[in-house]
Amino acid sequence: MRYTTIRISAEDKERLERLARLLKFSNLAEALRYALSVAEKEVDRVRRDPSIVLASLKYARDVGETRAEDVDKHLYGEG
Repeated sequence: MRYTTIRISAEDKERLERLARLLKFSNLAEALRYALSVAEKEVDRVRRDPSIVLASLKYARDVGETRAEDVDKHLYGEG
């Protein structure tokens, strides 16, 4: 395995250290490797089938001009 050095912000390093502690990894490289694997799977899952999103549009309806606070009413009905 080859290695390289990357530069990240101090805040991101702290986040990575926190992730390593939560997952009980012994070093930041393991935490970064894990985070990358999770991110790749998530991207693959989202990109997998855009037809699902397009199919859901057949249930869309025009609710006219509305306020963002009322979005739940439009999605789930009054109640």
